[in-house]
Amino acid sequence: MRKVVNLKTKRKLKPSLYLFSKRRIGMYAYGHEFYGVALQAKPNPVRPYLLGHALELFLKSYLIKKECIKNEEEMKKLGHKIDKIFKESMTYKIEDYFTISETLKRDITLFSKEYAAKNYEYFPIMAWLFSTQKINTANLFRFAKQLDAKLPEIIK
Repeated sequence: MRKVVNLKTKRKLKPSLYLFSKRRIGMYAYGHEFYGVALQAKPNPVRPYLLGHALELFLKSYLIKKECIKNEEEMKKLGHKIDKIFKESMTYKIEDYFTISETLKRDITLFSKEYAAKNYEYFPIMAWLFSTQKINTANLFRFAKQLDAKLPEIIK
């Protein structure tokens, strides 16, 4: 039972680090599903939202495996800011497994601003149509493809 729940707390029961670490598998699986749907979606504001959610889940599953994220509070601190999650992944040597170019870093930074502002989720069409930054999502899709293919082996 100790592996599953930390019994020392008098407050609400919290999952142990062992149990929390198993979330990486579920997060990867959800990321895989979001990525698959993003590939099938026609280009429109929904496609980048699905891609962004996939990237967020893939990167968080990596960080859980590396024990950068050890509980729900730490995960909430990262929020939905893909650039912040990506930078944290860089701290934990994600470039040892994936090709990370300067262009990819720039695209993630630009994309993250739009994603965090929920510009893909709630369709503020004027912001989307007249954005001064046109983001090339091709690099992001290539990166998501690499994450989807290699993460199962890395996070097991």
